[in-house]
Formats: sequence, structure tokens, C-alpha cells
Amino acid sequence: MTRAQQVATTLAIAGGIWFLGLIGLLPLSETVKSEVWPALPLVALVSLGAYAFINIGYNLLVFRECPEAYQELMQEIQEAKDDLRTKNVDIA
Repeated sequence: MTRAQQVATTLAIAGGIWFLGLIGLLPLSETVKSEVWPALPLVALVSLGAYAFINIGYNLLVFRECPEAYQELMQEIQEAKDDLRTKNVDIA
């Protein structure tokens, strides 16, 4: 099973459970059913966004701790600059 299939299966199961709770087939209290349950997809989306933001920020902070990748990137940048200079492009 590929990663995409795993994610799709998990989302389908979670969506199915959420829908069953929304239409009243799951035993939920009236407060949870009317106030909390409908907002769960929004909470999941915001949580995913926060996770992605924190993950990207952390990886940007520790990027220099990967000396091989840092050196390779710096070399590629220099090669790109040299290539542009040979084509008479002003890169300032």
C-alpha cells in the first residue's frame, strides 16, 4: 500500500466516522453533537496547518546542521550565478 493510499484510507475512515456522528448514528451527548462535532474538520485543518508551519520553520532553523546539503546548495547557487554571468545577465 502506497503512502497516498494510506492517507486516503485514513481520511475516508475519519470522514465516515465524523459523518456518522453528524447524522446521529453515534451515541454523542447533545452538546457535543451540536457544538463540538461540526467544528472538528476545521480544527483538523488548522492543526494540520500549524504542524506544517512548525515543521517547515524547524527545518529551516536546522538547515545549516546538514553541512553536505548546505555545501551542495551553495555550489549550485554559485554555478547558477556563473552561468548567468556568461549569458550577460545582471544578477546584482
